[in-house]
Amino acid sequence: MKALIISEVIDGKLGLGSLEIISKVRNLNIEFQLVTVGVDDVPTIGSDSFKQTYLKRSSNSLQYNKVADYINNIIQNEQVNLVLASSTYQCRDIISFLSVDFNSSPVSNVIDFSIENHKVQTVNSINGGNQLYKTEVDSEVSFLLIRPKSFEAVDIELNSNYISIDVEDGITKIYDIHKEEKKGPQLEDSKVVVSAGRGMVDVSNLSIINELASKLNAAVGGTRAIVDAGWMPYSQQVGQTGKTVKPDLYIACGISGATQHQVGMKDSKFIIAINKDEEAPIFQISDLGIVGDTLNILPKLIESI
Repeated sequence: MKALIISEVIDGKLGLGSLEIISKVRNLNIEFQLVTVGVDDVPTIGSDSFKQTYLKRSSNSLQYNKVADYINNIIQNEQVNLVLASSTYQCRDIISFLSVDFNSSPVSNVIDFSIENHKVQTVNSINGGNQLYKTEVDSEVSFLLIRPKSFEAVDIELNSNYISIDVEDGITKIYDIHKEEKKGPQLEDSKVVVSAGRGMVDVSNLSIINELASKLNAAVGGTRAIVDAGWMPYSQQVGQTGKTVKPDLYIACGISGATQHQVGMKDSKFIIAINKDEEAPIFQISDLGIVGDTLNILPKLIESI
């Protein structure tokens, strides 16, 4: 069994999801290599312990068909049987191209996988994380999209030992690109996350959330309800249709804790919930629950830090 891990560059380094997948394939003693896609000129993504190919695309390109063509060649030339990628926007796009090329349906939302009798078997989470199901992939090439935080990330010393290939732009003409500015710790990597829900009452009250996050050097997240209301960008949404986080500390402020939100944060090491409804589902998974008005409690908490 030969595996190819599709990765991406984040802040000049390998994406955390790739490091999690590397940890898993090493535990299974699977031979593997990486292909990483990004726009950085000289990212630190190489290693002396695995083969790495860097596909550098234009920062003005939004297309992945050319990237997929290069990866297709790698899969065929290296006789790859298993293609793995973290379930990010970019990797999902690339996998969709490749799955068509190889007439193989990708398996998404994978939280674990194994090799049994030379076939790939997966464990997948459905219904907001309340149920699990198993699949066995019969395709000649298996494509798996791994849910972030499913495995512990491996600790690897990265360097510049990789092959770099420039990828041409696609034929579609791009007239304008809007990039969302990112400030402070990022949700996926932060050890502390402060999240807001409808209990914050008004968008203006998110200043309290931001102040607390600044005090704790934390990332800021939110529920789908406040993202849909336009209080926060989608990139900060935590939950089934947003991001999955697994920080050391998760503080849920004014969040009732619907199943769709829990699936994105329930594996946090320590959960503090603040809500005035003592029957809120979030208290069922919290390590510390505070029943009270979030708008009264948070200023006092900030003052005490």
